[in-house]
Amino acid sequence: MIRPIPAPHPFDHASADVILRSSDKEPVDFRVFKLLLSLASPFFSEIFTLPQSSTPSVYSDECRDPNGLPIIQMTEDRETLHLLLSLCFPVSVSKIPHFSSLQGLQKVIEATFKFDMEGLQKHLRAELIALRFIEAQPLRVFAIAYRYGWDTEARKAARYTLRHPTNPAFVSELGYISGATYYRLQEYHRLCGEVANSRVSLQPFLAESDDGWTWVTCKRCPGALSRNRDFPEVRSWWAGWIYKVAEEVRVRPWGETVKKWDILKDTLCQAEVCPNCAKRAREDLETFSLMLAVEIERDISLVRSP
Repeated sequence: MIRPIPAPHPFDHASADVILRSSDKEPVDFRVFKLLLSLASPFFSEIFTLPQSSTPSVYSDECRDPNGLPIIQMTEDRETLHLLLSLCFPVSVSKIPHFSSLQGLQKVIEATFKFDMEGLQKHLRAELIALRFIEAQPLRVFAIAYRYGWDTEARKAARYTLRHPTNPAFVSELGYISGATYYRLQEYHRLCGEVANSRVSLQPFLAESDDGWTWVTCKRCPGALSRNRDFPEVRSWWAGWIYKVAEEVRVRPWGETVKKWDILKDTLCQAEVCPNCAKRAREDLETFSLMLAVEIERDISLVRSP
């Protein structure tokens, strides 16, 4: 028989009145308090108030330690139990846990639903959309949030998927959503791409003769052909930048895409050929990019997320 391993502090308290045993091959015993579990979970509260005779799986002699402490065999592994119980204990004895992986966070979320721990879910919802997760893995975050009906978090994750192309690698969390939901997410991405592309492509038509931008005021370097005599002729290097950015935001429709450095760098190299444009091209482009990014974000915010 495998001898259980004692859990580390603070789950080794001598005055504990119940033991939660992990499901690992080498199980870990967490010595905890019924009161804390009852306050955090109606599930445990009900179990602990039932007569001992009606819960033989918990209170039988076979499920007690040598000192007579009842043992509850859990289906959760040691890592999940440690994270979960750390949220139940006071911060004076247990630090608020740091979730280093979505997989670990997902297991704890699942446990809170299993044990009706609604009070812990507010914290876990905030953890799910933490930047370390939502920026790098928005599709996984979306699928997890959608699974549990966390609409606000799902919408935010959907917005972050716009920072990536529409052909992501497979992730196991896709099993949490239907094909129809995934289609709507892809369609949302496509629509936002069209909106962002239109906003950028319109910029030459919005130019005014009295604009102070160097690509409007300069008349020394080659200009792009004006599509309408009512609009001023803009410099060809700026028109080329607009074209590249318009295509880029179709693939990654979010404001920051406009400020992509490799496109900006190539454009500045072209602008510096003109002594006149070289003086102001970088400053004007960076300022214009910031303004255009804000407009794109505003337009995209009007697109209904899945």
